[in-house]
Amino acid sequence: MSDRRSFLTKFVAAGGTFIGASLAGLAGLILSPRVTAAGRKWRKALPVAELPASLPFAAVLTERHEDGWYRTKRQKVVFIDKVGDEYRALSATCSHLGCNVKWEATNNQFKCPCHGGCYDRSGKVLSGPPPRALTAVSIRVNATTSQLEVEL
Repeated sequence: MSDRRSFLTKFVAAGGTFIGASLAGLAGLILSPRVTAAGRKWRKALPVAELPASLPFAAVLTERHEDGWYRTKRQKVVFIDKVGDEYRALSATCSHLGCNVKWEATNNQFKCPCHGGCYDRSGKVLSGPPPRALTAVSIRVNATTSQLEVEL
């Protein structure tokens, strides 16, 4: 009789453990936030014909961002410039503390409004606290749509 009770106790304990583990795994799948692959994508910036020839153009690109279940839209500013027959794209984010730089046509330079960092037209640091140049962004011309696209 005690062997039977011992077997029954072990069987119920094992079954309860199995059911509990299964429910915990199922709850983890259901309640955990979705993980999405953070890949870079080509995004339309502007038509080639609309790019001004004399100064960098500030393209404001909106991208969706997912952090678990929380979805937001983020704006990223990229300066697009024509250099000869080529195009150049620079991130507008200052390398010092992340403020957005502005193009000053009178001084022919990018200037950070936060701490006074200055960059030349190619993004190299001229003065101020920035530790490095503006980040270059990949750019291409889509042959089928004649759109300038940047990779973000």
